[in-house]
Amino acid sequence: MEQTRLDPELRSPHGCHSYFTEGVVGSDTRSGKSIADGNLPPWDIEPFVGRDDVLTAACSLLDDARLVCLTGPGGIGKTRLALRAASAMGGAAVDGAWIIDFAGFDGRDDRSPERLYAHVALALGIRQHGPTDLGVLVGYLRSRRALLILDSCEYLLPQLRDLATQLLQATPNLQILATSRQVLGIYGERALTVPPLSKADSVSLFTQVAIAAGAPPTALADTTALSRLCHQLDGLPLAIRLAAVKTRSLSLPELIDRLNDRFRLLTDSTRAIDDRHSTLSKVVDLSYDMCTDNEQRVWARASVFVAPFDLLAAEAVVAGPDIDPGTLVDLITGLVDKSVITVDTTTSPARYTMLGTLREYGRRQLDAVGEASAVQARHRDHYRRFLEHAVRTWLSREELTILADVRRELPDVLAAIDHSITDDDLAAARALSRDLVRSRAPFFMGFLSLAGAYLRRVITASNPTPADPQDAADLAATIAAAAWIAATQGHRDDARTLLDSADSLLSSHQLPALAPVLFARGGGDTLLTGDRNAIGLLAEARARFAEPATVGDKHMTTMMWSIAHAFAGDIDDAEQSSRDYLNEAEQAGAPWAISWALWASALAALQGGRLKHATKDIGRCLELQRSMDDQWGQTWSIELCAWIIAARLGDAPDPTAEAHRAAWLLGAARARQQKLGVDLTGLRPLAKGHAHAHTLLSPFLSNSAVEQIAQGGEQAHHDAVDVALGGRIPRRLNTTATDTLTERESQVAKLIAEGFTSPKISEQLNISTRTVDAHIRNIMGKLGVHTRAAIVARLDRGVS
Repeated sequence: MEQTRLDPELRSPHGCHSYFTEGVVGSDTRSGKSIADGNLPPWDIEPFVGRDDVLTAACSLLDDARLVCLTGPGGIGKTRLALRAASAMGGAAVDGAWIIDFAGFDGRDDRSPERLYAHVALALGIRQHGPTDLGVLVGYLRSRRALLILDSCEYLLPQLRDLATQLLQATPNLQILATSRQVLGIYGERALTVPPLSKADSVSLFTQVAIAAGAPPTALADTTALSRLCHQLDGLPLAIRLAAVKTRSLSLPELIDRLNDRFRLLTDSTRAIDDRHSTLSKVVDLSYDMCTDNEQRVWARASVFVAPFDLLAAEAVVAGPDIDPGTLVDLITGLVDKSVITVDTTTSPARYTMLGTLREYGRRQLDAVGEASAVQARHRDHYRRFLEHAVRTWLSREELTILADVRRELPDVLAAIDHSITDDDLAAARALSRDLVRSRAPFFMGFLSLAGAYLRRVITASNPTPADPQDAADLAATIAAAAWIAATQGHRDDARTLLDSADSLLSSHQLPALAPVLFARGGGDTLLTGDRNAIGLLAEARARFAEPATVGDKHMTTMMWSIAHAFAGDIDDAEQSSRDYLNEAEQAGAPWAISWALWASALAALQGGRLKHATKDIGRCLELQRSMDDQWGQTWSIELCAWIIAARLGDAPDPTAEAHRAAWLLGAARARQQKLGVDLTGLRPLAKGHAHAHTLLSPFLSNSAVEQIAQGGEQAHHDAVDVALGGRIPRRLNTTATDTLTERESQVAKLIAEGFTSPKISEQLNISTRTVDAHIRNIMGKLGVHTRAAIVARLDRGVS
């Protein structure tokens, strides 16, 4: 590991400063399109003063090394510098740049590798319905030229040391830029100590922040006092910002005196610690002292949020007998003005957050006044009510908004479960984890195994033989939710073991069958075996879901009831129940529910031989799913569409061409199922349908031809919806030639082979033309060619 230090006074007017052409991180200001995938925020509007030298050094290190660590004390500006460096890299990370914040792990009990992998997968936007392990992350990143910013690594240093090592070894095109208060300590790591601002830059930053905060220019006229104050602030950007906003109410000499008073309180033992840490601590102390009593309470109580929060959450968690909810906006605004809380008004509603350093301080204050337990309980209760509302109301026109809301609030929902387990409030933990699944967000948003893992943690923490019948029923319902997840993933034995456990629990307390257990058993049997006994179980579950709070559960049960009829061969009942289900979904106006109702209707029509009706319904279903970016639903609709096309071959004008389409779609569906982590062999009726469709192709294509065509579908599965809706089957690329290409480069190469120009590729992939051209240069370099025509010649081994 090599440590790099910079002279604070050093200035580099050239170097990588020439890279700074973008006004927004990750955006091309000329086209307005994203340079690459990722989750980097826009540059904030606050001034970024100086730092050309350290930015140049960071860029230089990233040019030569795959792992760079920005080190320094809290408040030195590591995160903002990392974001600037990521943008300065420009086209170097053409396949995406992501920031992953680990500050939320502070104080969290579950620091297992599985929880860490899931946290990274969520930040990367990976929709993974199977177990999220290292292989999932590697599979996503291996073919990408990507940059990961691992932020606040000090909270998980041993775990992140292992993760970074494993990712770098397995993904040759990946770069990592870490921020930490200490180095990771990995072979090959290049460490850069982030220095304080120079005297001149400290004064410049202080002046800009003070004026922006509303301080009159005359308040800054005493340049001697200003220089002295900035010297006391040790060049720490956070300390400078916190101090600068106080010039609205304090003169520079008064501010200096306040800080001097704080420093005089330092004991001899405190003086031995890092001077800059002491400086920041005292400035934060002063900021806290200058808050009103209620602002101090808001600061401390808001520290329980692990992710950005909105006003509704603040009213539930932060307000109380001593804080009127009606005054909360003004109190939060006061903290925004003091640079304690930051606000993002680009979202609706606006969302608030605190820097990790300030959140840590707030949490210490909360502990000091003995409020941590009570505020954490309000946090838990708020997210419990939030999920209860989502479960009650998702069957409506607001369905997609509710699903997105659950995904957005997921970090705090999981934190609420963690704290409930720690506090031994297992009833709350069970309700939270169960309602998370009942919201259906884990399916739509792609964190199914994470939800299942939390259910299992709660189940393990619960007494396996509760004495209280109500606790037993509650635990049985929670076990049933875990079984339902296992069933949808094709884990037959696991699902059955869980359901047997739930039944045994109910039997030991002589409790009647519960609707959630009946649903999980009937739905599981439908998917895993197609057993007609599922029909009766689901009918009983429908009858028991009679309360208004279970309207969504009843709707889900109706869907599985319809599918159970179809798999059992009860054609008339399948068609009637699917019509009823579709009518119910359309009356509610819930778009995702409508798409699944169309899927069930298409299945019933296929089983009944009404193939034109089946084609129409699956087409409508796919159009809806594409508009919602529903990766889970598309996977099963592509599969069903292949079955329907195979069943229609006898009436097709060109049966060989349509057999080709069906085979290609079977391959695409197989690839998507594997990416989602679903075991089709465990889903017996679906596996049977897949095999039957394969059999229907045999009069038109040999088995080897079907498999070869299916491999083309696997390779280009991103285009499967277009193909299912009648679009042209993409050319199959030469897999030997494309082995060295990233996933995005393969997409670009395929479009070149289709005759797309750079602007058309830009439009198709929603990236800038500059990024397209960068991909093309990389493709040419890897293939050893110099023209587009030569790219096509190297790749074209396929079908049109």
